[in-house]
Amino acid sequence: MAELSTVAARSRRATKRIYTRAAFHTPAAMADEAAGLLVASGALGCAVVEMTRPGARPLKNVTLEAYFDRITQREIEAIRRAMAEAGMLATNGATLGVRRVTDPGWATLWQRRFRPFRVGRRFLIVPPWWSRREPGRVNIVIQPGQAFGTGHHPTTAGSLRAIEEAIADARPRSALDVGTGSGILAIAIALLAVHDVVAIDVDPTALDNAEENAALNHTADRIRFSPVPLASIRHHFDLITANILAETLIELAPRLRRMLTPAGRLVLSGVLAREVADVLSYYAPPLKLTARSVTRGWATLVLAR
Repeated sequence: MAELSTVAARSRRATKRIYTRAAFHTPAAMADEAAGLLVASGALGCAVVEMTRPGARPLKNVTLEAYFDRITQREIEAIRRAMAEAGMLATNGATLGVRRVTDPGWATLWQRRFRPFRVGRRFLIVPPWWSRREPGRVNIVIQPGQAFGTGHHPTTAGSLRAIEEAIADARPRSALDVGTGSGILAIAIALLAVHDVVAIDVDPTALDNAEENAALNHTADRIRFSPVPLASIRHHFDLITANILAETLIELAPRLRRMLTPAGRLVLSGVLAREVADVLSYYAPPLKLTARSVTRGWATLVLAR
């Protein structure tokens, strides 16, 4: 995917490592799922070569690169077959190339690639080394880390646009961000004057990155980051965001429905367009769909009572 891969984070601690790089041609809408399969198969991290900005013309297919410490040709072929069976390969399904590469300094390269960009009407996503501002926009400072979430991916950008609209319409006083990752959604909510925000994630690395980002945005006093499971939270919230995969959204549906206040808004993302009907069947009724957007095959849904 276009956002910082775990390879980049690892390269901060070790330089001049040698990796095996395998490249695959995959449908853009399946890039995240393909990256998950590759990481589960031993990849240290993945990156989409064709990095695009929000609002750019969607790409049908992309080149997905995966990096391994070592991997055999037989193992590559087994991964290729699994991807092909899952519909994760474009064209003829051939592997585009496998070769050994020396770490070129991914952390430095990433800094050159991560430029400020606009999302929605209000947000400007910027790296920590960018200090300029645009009139009428709120800077969200994100330090690239192992937790995905710089706003480039359509699920994150779609969530940010939905948050902007929900806060303008409903004026929430409390919010919950489930699976916070880099913390970008919780930070955006806090920057739009919601002062009671809870953000949870089971990944301690993600929480470390999220807390660092909250400090960069001076929102640490408004966001409570926690590794607690959703089941242990007893409060109700005016705004709930969950940018996670459809399978998990279905599993969490009963709890998320109950935790929403009567006038609240629920923002769901991480849903492929073909999965929308299935996910909605677990939420509506009692909730109703109030807004839906689809970008590059990924849907963002807003629900209310």
